[in-house]
Amino acid sequence: MILITQPNFDITTQWISCWSTEISKLATDRKIKVVVLDGIRANRKEFESVIKKISPKLVFFNGHGSDKTVFGHKNEPLVIMGDNEDQLAGKIVYSLACLSAKTLGPECINKGTRAYIGYIEDFIFFHDITKISNPLSDQIAGMFLEPSNCIMKSLIKGHTTQMSWEHSQQCFKRKITELVMKGDRVSINTYLPHLFWDMQNQVSLGDPNASL
Repeated sequence: MILITQPNFDITTQWISCWSTEISKLATDRKIKVVVLDGIRANRKEFESVIKKISPKLVFFNGHGSDKTVFGHKNEPLVIMGDNEDQLAGKIVYSLACLSAKTLGPECINKGTRAYIGYIEDFIFFHDITKISNPLSDQIAGMFLEPSNCIMKSLIKGHTTQMSWEHSQQCFKRKITELVMKGDRVSINTYLPHLFWDMQNQVSLGDPNASL
């Protein structure tokens, strides 16, 4: 079973939550049960209730974050270090939330989380506001969010956390190469540093052999 949070209250959460819908579709196509907490349902009460009820093997957080917290809808804290990180014990976590792998991630591992993939600094992406009615068609955002989604796609296909992280790193490198090959100096100067930034600050903690 997989639990996915999809808060949706600003541009950032609208885009990443929309892009995460392809993850739930892939899992469903592969006969894996998925529970999605979307919009207002991405709150702590529902999150903890679902965690206890279905005990998912994999948790995918989309939202804002800090070094000690993962947030849900309207920045309601879902997981807070020193408070409820033990809710993730025995699970694989991918957190698309800024900074959450810096301090919270290691503490989750200490409290029994099998593996925690996330970012030790801000996850930065750009978007095309003209695609607001269909963020999945946003090729600019795709440069950043496709490598991110590669983590979940790889895990759903049965790969280990280490392999999934490596696949994502390779996807970042492909995006960087594609950007350079296009030769658009403005795009290179705008996007390239941030692709490198996201790639370098993505980490995989815990058991490298953990898998669904």
